Amino acid sequence: MARFSFLKLIRDQRSELPSIDELKKNLTGKTIIVVGANTGLGLEAARHFATMNPGRLILACRTAKTAEEAVQDIKTTTGCQTVEYWTLDLTSFASVSAFATRFEKEGGGKLDILVENAGIATNVYRATPDGYESSIQTNHLSTALLSLLLLPYLSKTPNSRVTIVTSEVHFFVSRLIEADSPKILDRLNEKEYSTSKVMAERYNVSKLLNVFYGRALAERLPAGTSISVDLVTPGICHSKISRNLHGSQKVVLGLLKFFLARTTEVGSRTLVHAALAGDQETMQGKYLNKCNVEEVSDYVISEEGRVVQDRLWDETVGILREKDGRVESVVRELLRSG
Repeated sequence: MARFSFLKLIRDQRSELPSIDELKKNLTGKTIIVVGANTGLGLEAARHFATMNPGRLILACRTAKTAEEAVQDIKTTTGCQTVEYWTLDLTSFASVSAFATRFEKEGGGKLDILVENAGIATNVYRATPDGYESSIQTNHLSTALLSLLLLPYLSKTPNSRVTIVTSEVHFFVSRLIEADSPKILDRLNEKEYSTSKVMAERYNVSKLLNVFYGRALAERLPAGTSISVDLVTPGICHSKISRNLHGSQKVVLGLLKFFLARTTEVGSRTLVHAALAGDQETMQGKYLNKCNVEEVSDYVISEEGRVVQDRLWDETVGILREKDGRVESVVRELLRSG
């Protein structure tokens, strides 16, 4: 039984993580994409990868100015000259599709590591230009779309990996009540439904969706695949994830950060571990905390959770098929039915 408590959180936060030297691997000739690498955890993870002689290190970021600054910072601090910035805005399906199209043309035909780190935490309903609630599109739908569109290039690389950054807050959702509706994602997207009370749980729900999606994707990879998928929580860190929160939630998280948070450099080691450690057998579909495999929440592994996971997969793929026609062929040719 997977349990979460405040006492466990304190113990986890105070646990000593492996040094980057213990996690380091030779990345010569390998292509790595780190999403959301212009600041915080993504930037520090990218900096660590840059010390491992990557063939190509792509920072996938929304804001050009901070991304270009991050590229220069990494080059200066590590000496790595193979780092570059590509535009990616997860609030836009078109941007995700354009990124995949660019990778098809300029990526060199293969991808070794995809770290899907970008995400937002907000307790206020805002719709994206595509008409979706911003955290559902950013944290779940666009994250899923990017991984699916890049699967063809991951499949051409031995021992490739997709690492999805989730959170221990998925434990806070004891049951996804939106699953009582005919369509889970439609319900989550309804502005009228998304009251302040509902939105107070939205980040937790979005991280639960990450867990469901990552596990569903891993299960649908066929036997003999070269790809492994894992999920990682970096714990509470001094990142900017809370910048869009308001009210009491911002205050509470601020207090937790003050007393318990890791630096972004220390927290980023969990991302590097998830991307590099172990092998397919030990990491496929696994949830990682403090650089160890742990169990996901009881709800996720329950019979009800299994049903919700499959429904969420079907709904997600159904939506994304309409956003980019390549999703249909990827699912048909590279994945098996659940």
